[in-house]
Amino acid sequence: MAFNINTFNKKISEHGLAQNNLFYVRIATPQVITDAMNDVKVVKDIEFFCRSVTLPEMDIATSDIQRQGFGAVTRRPQGMTFPVIPAVFMVDSEFGVMKFFHRWAQSIVNYDTSAGTFSSVGGQTPYEMGYKSEYATTMTIVVYSYASESITYTYKLGGVYPVNVGNISEAWENAAEVMTLPVGFTYDTLEVSGAQTGAVLDSAHGVNGLLTWFSSINSYAQAINGIKKPTSVQDAINSITSVSTIVNSFKR
Repeated sequence: MAFNINTFNKKISEHGLAQNNLFYVRIATPQVITDAMNDVKVVKDIEFFCRSVTLPEMDIATSDIQRQGFGAVTRRPQGMTFPVIPAVFMVDSEFGVMKFFHRWAQSIVNYDTSAGTFSSVGGQTPYEMGYKSEYATTMTIVVYSYASESITYTYKLGGVYPVNVGNISEAWENAAEVMTLPVGFTYDTLEVSGAQTGAVLDSAHGVNGLLTWFSSINSYAQAINGIKKPTSVQDAINSITSVSTIVNSFKR
């Protein structure tokens, strides 16, 4: 079909286009710094200070193979990788945003040595790492549609924590610019509202099926242990029958 500009414009107008400036980022305050943030007023409003964020990409890890051991290299899926997500936060006039992320990073690895080698912050001595269950949290990125605020697309990340905080460039000629803080997040799990929801496997493929398989493996092991050096023709026949039974069972 020949390209027609009127048809193109009609389809674009019919479906509309999403905008990349309608979003917000919500970060649940990690358990380990909840009490330490009592003096930071901006914590409850941190989502309004996110200036930009990169939506998580679906990065499928692959391995290169040569099907015949030579020739063209093709790729096969091997798993999923979660790249670091960069975000930029505007810094408030009381530097609460900076305190939030600097204390969060400190709960992961206590980098403060100002009180000496044997001092501690939250029970962590200098350069001691915290427990992930305490500093990891969830982050939700909601993207809105220009057509209607009721239409959204949501990314939910689990096991989130910052792996880099900064750098900030200061200069006299930047007097009219807002200070921003770049932060890179890593995460363990990813949910998107557009993906299909999983279902619990039935007994044929789920836990019961797995237990049945382990039981069968145990039976095979016992049968193999029962095979002994034949002392007669009948023993040899019995051993061959046992081996054949095991092999046929694996073929099912």
